[in-house]
Amino acid sequence: MRKLIRPLRARLADETGSLSAYLLVIVVVLTVLIGIVVDGSGKYDADARAQQVANSAARAAVNSINGGTVLVGSLGINAAQAQTTAENYVSAAGMTGSVSVAGQVVTVNVQTSYTTKFLSLIGVNQLPGKAEASAELITQ
Repeated sequence: MRKLIRPLRARLADETGSLSAYLLVIVVVLTVLIGIVVDGSGKYDADARAQQVANSAARAAVNSINGGTVLVGSLGINAAQAQTTAENYVSAAGMTGSVSVAGQVVTVNVQTSYTTKFLSLIGVNQLPGKAEASAELITQ
């Protein structure tokens, strides 16, 4: 019986291959950490680009001045033209959004997304990006 137990104990005490399990865990953890850094940076860039587009669309929309400005003598925004201008600017940038005009203020909300490079390995394929900007027509 001892002849059978001794080789079995020796085999159970052998830790050959245990390093490869640790290495596999370390590689997976490092890949996720690299993914968070790389894709987090990409999401930050997508947010910054969305903010740039929202700012520019709002400024472009404010330039849509009412046609009766010369006759009336005061500046005003043509709301329909301002909304169309901002929507066209946002769609030309490849993003989606909404535009609202309230008096002399144009507000633009922009939504976009960032396609992940590393986090897609764990099932996260898109990260949303969004921004909001307002511009006001200065009449004085």
